[in-house]
Formats: sequence, structure tokens, C-alpha cells
Amino acid sequence: MNQYHYHNSKKKRKDPLGIVLALLLLAVAILLIVYFVRSKSPASPETGDQPALSQQTTTDPQASSSETPSRPLPSTEVQTTPVTTAAPTTGPATDENAWKLLLVNADHPLPEGFTVELKALRNGHHVDERIYPELQQMFDDARSAGIYPLINESFRTAERQQQILDKYIAKYEAAGMSHDDAVTKALTIVAVPGTSEHQLGLALDIIAEYDSDNNPTWNWLQQNCWRYGFILRYPKGKEEITGIDYEPWHFRYVGVPTAEEITESGLCLEEYLEKLNH
Repeated sequence: MNQYHYHNSKKKRKDPLGIVLALLLLAVAILLIVYFVRSKSPASPETGDQPALSQQTTTDPQASSSETPSRPLPSTEVQTTPVTTAAPTTGPATDENAWKLLLVNADHPLPEGFTVELKALRNGHHVDERIYPELQQMFDDARSAGIYPLINESFRTAERQQQILDKYIAKYEAAGMSHDDAVTKALTIVAVPGTSEHQLGLALDIIAEYDSDNNPTWNWLQQNCWRYGFILRYPKGKEEITGIDYEPWHFRYVGVPTAEEITESGLCLEEYLEKLNH
């Protein structure tokens, strides 16, 4: 009986090596199943594999930044976010400074497809972003001298330019002029859309901010604007050449060297460019 018990207990003993092998095979099978399932699953949207959306820029020159500036905005203080359009088309590609001398008048309309990158200023005004640093410096220095200039007109769209022209035509018609005479008179003050410097983003109409008398402001600007690259665009006595009546408030950016030459010579921009090309 003892011999029977010994053989029976020997049959019940399990092989430990077989158990280990079985567990290993089971683990491998589980890993294979998990790998197969994951390989068939769609990629997670949080993996970073998706391309980032490109930042869009606005083509609306009346758009403004929603960010709050760190201090009160003076007349030319730029808002935090610039308003931009497509890259500028500003003149001959051979001269990177040609944009400063781009002539726009009744005989020289804006180049086809012209666009400009704008910076937003206080009160909804906009200028070519390249002139902003010198414009701001000019206004800061004027204030230091006790002069407080204010931008009254800056960049205009073609639509805005047409509205202003129509307003003047209606004004002169209401005063008793015929339509043709009203148009002729209006065009000595307001340019036809496509022929206005205001569409360049380089021209500004400037008045006094706190004084009903604009003359001290205009006098200071006419004496000092060249230091910052600006000229009085439509000077007295040049009406036959510019086609525009004398405007003591209208200043145009041309760059410091050119502004100095034009101011010293007493020429208007048309005369200066004519002399430059001959």
C-alpha cells in the first residue's frame, strides 16, 4: 500500500518548467493582440501630427486691436497689433527706397495692384508702418516744444476717397454751381480715387489738437517736418504744378535726405522728381 501511494503522488506533481513556458506564451500572445489593435486605431488629434493653421491677416484697414496698451495713446501712438494687408507693391524693384518717392497725382495713378502694410493709430487712423517711427518722433518733439498736433486724415480706401469727393461736389452744387463746375472745383481740393496720396499711407492731414487756431501747429511742422522725413506736399504758389490748392495741413513722407533737399530748394515733389530724372 505504501508503494501505491508513492506512485500516485508522483503522477500528481506538475512540471514547473512547463508552467513557465505556458505563461511566457500567454504574455507574448497578449502583447501581439494589443499591438494589432493599436495599429488599427485612428491617430489621436492630440499627437501634434496635424499641421497648425496659418495665421490670417486682415485686409480691412478699419480693423483695430483688442489689446489694451500699457499707457494712454497719444495722437500717433500705435496700437499693440498692426493692421496689415498683403506685402507692398511700391515701385521699381531695383530700388528699395523707391516707395518713398512714389508720385501719385492726376497724371500718375496708383500702380495696378498696389497694396500697403498699415499700422493702426489712435482714433482709427492708419499709416504705412514704415513711416511710424519718424512720425511718432515728430509728434513727441512737437509736444516737447508746446505744440500738440492731431491727425485729421491719414490712409484712405478708394471708397472713402470717393465719398469725400462726392461730398464736395454736392456742397458746391448746393451753393449754386453747375455739376461740371462743382466737379472742377472739387477736384482742386480732393483727388479722384486712385490718384490720391492718402491711398499710399504716406500722407497726413494734421491740425491742432487743443487749439482752434491751427497756424502755430502748421508753422512748427513746416519748419521742422523735414527732420523726420516729411514735406509740405502742396505748398503755396505751386498749384499749377501739383493741381491741388495750397494745403498747409497736408504732409507727405519722402525720407529725411529727400525732405531736406526739397525743403532747402523750395521745390514741390513734382519739380524735384522732374529734376532728379534729368
